[in-house]
Amino acid sequence: TSGCVNTSGQLKIRVEKPLSESMVTRILDSVENAAASKPKIDRFITRFSKVYTPIVVTLALVTAIIPSLVTGNWHQWIYTAITFLVMSCPCALVLSVPLAFFSGIGAGSKKGILFKGGVAMEALSNLGAVVMDKTGTVTEGNFKLQNIVSTGSISADELLRITASCEQFSTHPIAVSIVTAAQEKGISLEKPASLEEIAGHGISASLAAGKVLCGNQKLMDENGVAFDSAPIDVGYGSEVFLAVDGKLAGYLVISDTLKADAKSAIARLKKMGLRTVMLTGDAQESAEAVAKMAGIDEVHAKLLPQDKLSIMTKLREQNGNVMFVGDGINDAPALTRADMGIAIGAGTDIAIDAADVVLMKSRLSDVPAAIRLSRATLRNIHENLFWAFFYNVI
Repeated sequence: TSGCVNTSGQLKIRVEKPLSESMVTRILDSVENAAASKPKIDRFITRFSKVYTPIVVTLALVTAIIPSLVTGNWHQWIYTAITFLVMSCPCALVLSVPLAFFSGIGAGSKKGILFKGGVAMEALSNLGAVVMDKTGTVTEGNFKLQNIVSTGSISADELLRITASCEQFSTHPIAVSIVTAAQEKGISLEKPASLEEIAGHGISASLAAGKVLCGNQKLMDENGVAFDSAPIDVGYGSEVFLAVDGKLAGYLVISDTLKADAKSAIARLKKMGLRTVMLTGDAQESAEAVAKMAGIDEVHAKLLPQDKLSIMTKLREQNGNVMFVGDGINDAPALTRADMGIAIGAGTDIAIDAADVVLMKSRLSDVPAAIRLSRATLRNIHENLFWAFFYNVI
């Protein structure tokens, strides 16, 4: 499947389409061909000035000519007309909008928040819901050992040593996380006398402790290992069970880690009156656990990229404008289709190209910061327009 990494063995591949017909190229083309446009408020001021300026010039000519013909005092009325023309010039009115956008975009870039123009900033100030991907956006995107539970007489450190000894030759991300955890604790590993890796199940090995089985529940069930003393629900994460000589010794829980600023970022988004939603292709239990820890309002799991698009359409109908935050190739269609797309800077190039805003520091807390900055910029523009109109009316 596109996007997967082959960690062992070899693949035989037949190319069926040239690069020009690939999904990646089509996504890039749709992004590159999107018409760049001015913000709505900027377009309004431009239209206003096209009407306002000719009216002012006409009034100035009338002021200069008609009273002069009546009174014969051309110097006074031409001087008056020029004074009127200078005071009525819409410079402040027209310049207040783009300069405020430039100021907001500049302020964002200093914080590592890159806005792709004023349209992005304007759209970000008027949202109803924030939709997020899970892996790499709400979570760090790397596996880490979370918990070690012993169900027998073997200690937690010994359980980790035996498991890491079995997993040390495996390239599976979960195996790598277990070996890394053992190395961080300074635990020396044993080289198995024999080892067999069973695809989709785990590992069978011979160590000094005895015949060891290390893997998922399927491996335990196939070898008749009883689960009487082990809880079925291990919470958020993937479990790796360990059995020694046919008896369950314990289990390790490995999971992706929540980003340090995820909770506070979600809380700030809620304070702004925005609904938070998470869309992911991961299992329902894992997705719900992450959503609960982060404080996300709504979660949808086991989704394909096209499923994300259909759910976003429903969310738009319920909440108004929708923003999507993502980092992967899978997220590019959703980033393009959303009213507002934000890409994590550490994500793929395609996601960054498809997004309206890029968070260079890859912090989720920059999402509410970007919204706050866009709202402040729009507020500043409205203040500018008010005083410019007020001045011109006087």
